[in-house]
Amino acid sequence: MQNWERLTRQANKAHSNYAFSDAVELHREALYQAQQSFDDSFHLDAESSVAAIAVSFLNMAESYSSLGDYISANTQYENAVNFLQAIIARPDMEEEHRVLIMRTASHIRFEWDLFSKTHGNSVMSQKKSLLQALSQAVSSAKAVVQH
Repeated sequence: MQNWERLTRQANKAHSNYAFSDAVELHREALYQAQQSFDDSFHLDAESSVAAIAVSFLNMAESYSSLGDYISANTQYENAVNFLQAIIARPDMEEEHRVLIMRTASHIRFEWDLFSKTHGNSVMSQKKSLLQALSQAVSSAKAVVQH
């Protein structure tokens, strides 16, 4: 957990200094650290373990938003929810931990809703541009194959 805390502090500093790409990478490293130790640390301190991963996803979403990459930011909210869904489905999950996970999921959904209200049009615009570029690439590839 100490590595996660150190990396998160570095990432937050990078974000404060407008080094958003660096912040994304540092948050990604922090998330990796939290995920690697999750199973062991969850049994020792479930709240801190779940919070570390949730905070990492939310921080990455914020850094991607600052870069103007709203699709990647949106993906972080999806990843956070998917992570929580995976751990709450574990058969050995205690009720107290399920409540903790549900509270965390509610917070993430609130943040995601706020993000969607603020940046929803940008997400849709970026998705449309991405799909158009993909369609053009596929069309170009078909044209090359046909010749």
